[in-house]
Amino acid sequence: MKFVNRCVVTLTPGEKFREWVKENGDEVPEIWDFEGGAYLMDDVETEEDFDHLLAEHAKAMFENELSTWTDDENCWPEQRDDKALKQWFSVQCCVASFDLGKDELMRADLDMMEVG
Repeated sequence: MKFVNRCVVTLTPGEKFREWVKENGDEVPEIWDFEGGAYLMDDVETEEDFDHLLAEHAKAMFENELSTWTDDENCWPEQRDDKALKQWFSVQCCVASFDLGKDELMRADLDMMEVG
């Protein structure tokens, strides 16, 4: 087991996001347990530090979640800040993260990867 010097933020789709998917997504899952993402952010020591980092990264996280359902940005909500993120998702933070994997971690810039 290895310690990873990042906090982990998980986004679980809330009712507002699920309704948006129903309106704009191709297929709607029956069970939402495996939907949403986990994001690594710099270590935080206080709730104020977390709030600052969440505000800094909220738009990128929100847009990443939206893009998993549709690339049509015209369908995306205009407001994609930390306040909207908290309205659309359950946001949880774990300040300690541990790597239990046997394989080396892979890091790749998503903008540089070819998907599809």
